[in-house]
Amino acid sequence: MVRDTETTRSSAVADPFAPLGETEKRVLSYAASIGKEFDFSVLSLAVEMEEEPLAETLEKLVHRGILKELKGGDFYAFVREETFAQAYREISSSRLRVIHKKIAEAYETLNPDPRPNIVPEMGRHYHLGKVYEKSLLYNRYAATQAMTAFSPDVAIHHLERAREDLAALPGDHKLEESDVLKEIGEQYDTMGDSLKAYECFELSLKKLPAEERTLRALLILSMANSAREMDKLGLACQHCEEAIKLLEKAGHKKGLALAHRTLCRIAFKQGHFEVGKREIEATIGFLDPVRDGKEVARCYIEFGNLCSIMQDSTAQAKAIEHYQKAIKTLEPLRDYHELARAHNNLAIAMGTSQPREVLKELTEAFKCAEKGGDKRFMGWALFNSVEFHLALGEEKEALHNNMEARKILSKSNDMLALEQITLNEAMIAQHRKSYKDSEKAYMEALKRADDLGYPQFVAEALLYLSRMYEEWGRNEDAIKNLSRMKAIGEDAVSARNRPDYEALKKRLGI
Repeated sequence: MVRDTETTRSSAVADPFAPLGETEKRVLSYAASIGKEFDFSVLSLAVEMEEEPLAETLEKLVHRGILKELKGGDFYAFVREETFAQAYREISSSRLRVIHKKIAEAYETLNPDPRPNIVPEMGRHYHLGKVYEKSLLYNRYAATQAMTAFSPDVAIHHLERAREDLAALPGDHKLEESDVLKEIGEQYDTMGDSLKAYECFELSLKKLPAEERTLRALLILSMANSAREMDKLGLACQHCEEAIKLLEKAGHKKGLALAHRTLCRIAFKQGHFEVGKREIEATIGFLDPVRDGKEVARCYIEFGNLCSIMQDSTAQAKAIEHYQKAIKTLEPLRDYHELARAHNNLAIAMGTSQPREVLKELTEAFKCAEKGGDKRFMGWALFNSVEFHLALGEEKEALHNNMEARKILSKSNDMLALEQITLNEAMIAQHRKSYKDSEKAYMEALKRADDLGYPQFVAEALLYLSRMYEEWGRNEDAIKNLSRMKAIGEDAVSARNRPDYEALKKRLGI
């Protein structure tokens, strides 16, 4: 008798739906299609059952241990994840399409003015129900909501659905397909994935009708920015030049401002600071100080960057002033990407004499990047904090932040960030007096800087390596590495590193 009971119980666990009637199975199919948790009202309308018989059916399923009641009977949920998955898995594809369509229609009937949390559900069910027009409408709406909430990954999810809807709809939708691809690229750019952003902008450009010249120019400019982030500076310049030709013909001042700001940022990376200064001055000339306040504020950051590399005594103070002006303007505009950059660059401009204040600014940079869904600057804020944690003797915090930065940025195309993370690994090893490990990491960082072709970062790696050799007692190696400075030009030494560089030369008798 005991054995028979156990056998029955095992069968029930293996197939919890076996003893259920057709009504219970039908209700479960609709419930599972809504989700692991579901609204009684939506289920009632979708499954086309009156409230009382539906409530009785759900009560049976609760007693069976398949469902549980939530929030006073308005909501229910599957008790086990595997039961929910099995219920959904057993629905045929053709029936599933019909069910999702009915669920979407139920949501729409119950929510003529849908709340923000309902819109994504309507988009999902219309998409799975293959009602492409309405899926497109609600998924684009949901994507816009996600962008406003600074959730780029969620926005991409909805935009990819919209892209599938457009491909399935009859007729020519190339302009809208181009627009969706551009938005996907912008969201990848926000997340710091420059390669995927570039690929989306490139696809968007291919879809764009030939007569859309201004949109074409702005897309090419987006590609230029992505190329710049990937350190493909020659390609970035080519894109800028192509965009400028189109924008000049259209007389598009805002676009021309964006193009010259991009050229400024390219020149800065190349170490061509006078060119950068001319380009940012040209940018300002195309902007209206009132109407284009956000773009003007972003220019303050570029001015700050240019001041930060100057050698005169007032330059750093000017850089700090520009960054602070940018922050003051951008805060009410919630431009979290540029706020993260401004706080990050302000921290670096403050120098090494006040590490606690620097770390506060980097914390602000991280918070802004996190709010904006900008993984790239989250990583930058973390790796930039390492040197200052080491200055305070906080090796554990330095190691943790550098490892987190590598984790965030390892899948990105930000080669400069990876060079800086490697440089940090060398500094951490040096702090531990593990000179062989430090030397190895410095050499790797130096090679990365050489490969990138940025004189200022080659100079930085050489300085740090030479400083480590001096500490290790290998002055000849320190002198040998410092001598490379003359080959690349001593002007490549940043204003921030200049005092250390001069002091090291004096100690080594150079």
